[in-house]
Amino acid sequence: MKKHLIVLGFVLVSTSVLWAQENSILWEISGNGITKSSYLFGTLKFTGEKEFYFPQEAKDRIKRADLFAIEDQVDHHAQHELNKALHFPKGESLATHTTPEQYNQVVNLFEKELGISKSTFQAKYAHLKPLAISVAITRLALGEGVKFYDIELLKFAKANKVKTYSLEKVDREAAALNSFPISEQVLALLHGVTFFKEQKEEFIKLMNDYPQGKLDEIFEYTLHPLDNNEKFIEEFYYKRNEEWLPKIEKMIKSNVAFLSIGIGHLEGERGILALLKDKGYTLTPVKVSR
Repeated sequence: MKKHLIVLGFVLVSTSVLWAQENSILWEISGNGITKSSYLFGTLKFTGEKEFYFPQEAKDRIKRADLFAIEDQVDHHAQHELNKALHFPKGESLATHTTPEQYNQVVNLFEKELGISKSTFQAKYAHLKPLAISVAITRLALGEGVKFYDIELLKFAKANKVKTYSLEKVDREAAALNSFPISEQVLALLHGVTFFKEQKEEFIKLMNDYPQGKLDEIFEYTLHPLDNNEKFIEEFYYKRNEEWLPKIEKMIKSNVAFLSIGIGHLEGERGILALLKDKGYTLTPVKVSR
């Protein structure tokens, strides 16, 4: 059975079958008439501060790039729009979409495992949609600050005076997120609550595996039971990948481009790596050092 990992901060890692024989988080794009190589960098959305990994090979290629691109905009407007997508409409909360028993199960986890009181949960987290609560649990369980890859890489590119772009407006990601029905988000959240300790261990392993490019192992992890939610995978990953493809081709046609994209978008038969290969490009894994 397929396994999918979502780590939203925004999320996400997911795939079905590992597309490439070799593992790497950094890929060179060449061939198909382009005269200068460009690069794809697969990222997690966030990781613990101590575990944050930004290899020198990626830094060197960003410095040499003509342009740098991430998935979505990172500005105040984008954050506001994404924040709206992650909150219930006025008058709704987690309590209105769960039974009292289910609601208390979530509250008890926050109290006992994360040290957050019921009153704080109700004020700060109860109005978040279940998917966002799942992300909060993952982040809080680390017991340390976190770093978001998009933000850190964007800051690095700007510091090195590389032109920065995004592949889509944040509204597009928000629409994709909203394709995940609340009822199924609730099931995913309750799954995460029930298997909290196991999933915490899996995420720690994920952070350790990520620098080594162990993508085949990374994609075995399951933080949310999305196996049967083909619509969400279609909307959040595959359709967006196909929308990004012509934009990526335009970027790499006459520029040295560095594209930072969530790992889940790289892999699979309709992942960015495969889509580019189908267009005639050569995708070569680049070894990265610790």
